Amino acid sequence: MHQLEVPADVRGGWPPVSPSALLRSSVATSIRSHPTFQHSNLLKKAWVLPVAKLYSPLLSQGFTSICGPTSVANVLRSMGVRAGKNPLKGFGVRAMSLDQLAAESSEIVPAPWRVTAVRPDSAEALRSELRASNDGSRRFVTNFARSSLFGGGSGHHSPIGGYLEEEDLAFVLDVNAGYGPWLVSTERLFDAMNTVADWATGRTRGLARFER
Repeated sequence: MHQLEVPADVRGGWPPVSPSALLRSSVATSIRSHPTFQHSNLLKKAWVLPVAKLYSPLLSQGFTSICGPTSVANVLRSMGVRAGKNPLKGFGVRAMSLDQLAAESSEIVPAPWRVTAVRPDSAEALRSELRASNDGSRRFVTNFARSSLFGGGSGHHSPIGGYLEEEDLAFVLDVNAGYGPWLVSTERLFDAMNTVADWATGRTRGLARFER
């Protein structure tokens, strides 16, 4: 069988995002132009990963600012827990930080699951987390700046369905139906996560890690 060759530019070359780089993120080259973004064969391969197949069918968000709660709902459903689009105790239509999502998820996940907000400090550290995303005892929700990936947009949450290690691609289960599930290189995802979400504290985006 022919093996898809992943272009070098898809596999990296972008340094960690600084505040000045964040201001320029609106002109970032969209990953939509990358051949692996929604490559049909790669998506088929991703959907049969051990954890990814537990997310089917994927719930899509009903409102602009309900991506966090809907992401958590999908995580719960992948654990076998019935959940609507807003399983969190707070009102759904609101912007949520990574730490808010982790804290509120901790209140509702079934034992022995626990939730932690993690901020990988390098692409390699993120790669280590992504490898674990194929383990049935882990789930991840990524919080990233859409502008760093698509050239426009704001902060967003979505589950990670798994990791194609051979291609070094994360499988993002975008809860915005207008995007649909897509694949992104570890370096590009790291850049989009390594962006400041709270200028008062300097805290960046990152991952909500669910583990048991």
